[in-house]
Amino acid sequence: MKDNAKQLAGILKMIKNKEVFHVQIPPKNKLVFNQVVPYLFLYRQFFSQDPMLAELVKSEPAYFRVRDSQMNVSEWIAPILNQLVEEFGACLIIEAWAADSAQEEDIQIHIARKNVQAIAQYLGKQLTTEESISKVEILTDSKTNATQSLSPSSVQLDNLNTNIFYMGLEIKPKYLLGVDQQILPIDLRHFREAISRSLSKTFFEFIRIHTLSKPTAFKISQPKKMLPLAWEIDQKLARESQRFDFLLLVTPTNSYDAWQQFKKGNYRKTPVFRYRPMPIDPDIIKRNLYNLHIEDLFDPSIAYLFRDKRKELDQMMTMLSERGKEGFLLGSMQVFGTVNEKLLEKAQAILTITTTDREVRTKEEDIVYAEEFAKLAQEELDYLKNQDPSFGTTVRLRDDIYGVMVNQGVLNISKQYSLPRNRVKALIQHEVGTHIVTYYNGKQQPFSLFRLGVPGYEKLQEGLAVLAEYLVGGLTNNRLRILAGRVIAVHHMQQGSSFIDTFSVLVDKYQFLTETAFQMTMRVYRSGGLTKDALYLSGLIELTNYIKSGRDLSLLTMGKIREDYIPIVEELMLKGVLKAPTLTPRYLMDPYKDALLNLKKNNGIFQMIQ
Repeated sequence: MKDNAKQLAGILKMIKNKEVFHVQIPPKNKLVFNQVVPYLFLYRQFFSQDPMLAELVKSEPAYFRVRDSQMNVSEWIAPILNQLVEEFGACLIIEAWAADSAQEEDIQIHIARKNVQAIAQYLGKQLTTEESISKVEILTDSKTNATQSLSPSSVQLDNLNTNIFYMGLEIKPKYLLGVDQQILPIDLRHFREAISRSLSKTFFEFIRIHTLSKPTAFKISQPKKMLPLAWEIDQKLARESQRFDFLLLVTPTNSYDAWQQFKKGNYRKTPVFRYRPMPIDPDIIKRNLYNLHIEDLFDPSIAYLFRDKRKELDQMMTMLSERGKEGFLLGSMQVFGTVNEKLLEKAQAILTITTTDREVRTKEEDIVYAEEFAKLAQEELDYLKNQDPSFGTTVRLRDDIYGVMVNQGVLNISKQYSLPRNRVKALIQHEVGTHIVTYYNGKQQPFSLFRLGVPGYEKLQEGLAVLAEYLVGGLTNNRLRILAGRVIAVHHMQQGSSFIDTFSVLVDKYQFLTETAFQMTMRVYRSGGLTKDALYLSGLIELTNYIKSGRDLSLLTMGKIREDYIPIVEELMLKGVLKAPTLTPRYLMDPYKDALLNLKKNNGIFQMIQ
């Protein structure tokens, strides 16, 4: 007993001093505070041997895992909870245990005091938004017949401070099959991650409403020490991602020469494209990807990010192994999606109602060539460097690409490139203000996938880049027509049309110049069929809806993300894992803010037509 009292006194002192600790309580019990927070998750493992709960407990910021059936839980837990109340003004304790098979609900939330009702309802709402959880019920128990951990044999509710909020979770083990209780690993993981996400949101809501602290006070201050496996997996995913450059590997090296030959042949012979040698073995990269132990990560948000990225890299490896074959297009449709009827109709409408504004190239001074464009882009890089002196990247003139391309934060420009002077500002904001800014801001995040790009980031990224063109007044009718034309080209490719047929449709039906139509068709048919170009218009449409809903546009520049990642990003920012954007692009500052305000009030993408 003296040893227990001494150990407990030490625990209370560490809580008071806000010291992180992992304590073994003999013979088999463990008390962990990865952060000293007004929260404790209780799992009496001896009472409820459950594989999901054994994993769930590890994901919580503070937990007490009791394996010893003879332990007096009340003797330990009551002083700890009271100490947490003293430090924070209130505390939340949640216990989980497995229900018997007769329980109808997926989860029953047990409470014994009315003051817990609101936070229990919040938890219930979060749980029911999860796909793997269909039914939740809140039950109010009497104080003399309370839930398991706080029953009279464990801790008397009457003896606890009224600022201690208790909830018990009785969980139906849907992840166990049959009388022999066979584990269904994917169901178990989805269930655990759903509960963990809901508990995390409830924890921050509880802090906001019931304690003297602010949620931001509980950011993870030293994530690298807290999540060593996460950093290891992130580094390995980044290493595998950087073994290859997907766009360079699927883009022809002879685009300019192919155009000259195509024009010389009077547009009747399908051009032959050449590609860079494959510097990787896709099978080896796949093997490395699936050697990563993502299943051992207990933070569901971080695990989701990594699992999603691994899946995308796997699909890209399949595409590269099928480069130039029919399977490449099938892989592209998985990674980048397809053109649906609604998007096709929008593209056709844009091409119908917009008039072609002929590019101004009548005088030499109306044209900007590659070297001058590179100098103007460098001036924009210098502007960004004034915001953060550590920012730095380069501009490269190359003869093995067609047009302009940002690759890992570097602006690559074809030596043969030229453009109308009235398009320079818009293109710089597209390439530098969006692609380079999001790369650099993503580079400031602890996880490398935010600079490399989360899976499916291209739609939002390209939509944002085109929006940047509009905000600085450089989104011409021709540019909108090209975005719509790309959708048409992807649609025809999906339908089985040949290179020549799609090129002819763009020229004859939609009146594109032959060189423009060639470039559009080449981009879509490269490597066997790349559907990525349809994302520019669909991304712009989705982004205008995002803006009109009043949501924060600057958040989208924190890295290369996609829209449905925003709740995860906000959660990880609240935890202190992710940072707010370091650089702000020019198009989100004066004098361009008025254009953004006007966009919120208008009718969306068709308002952009000049």
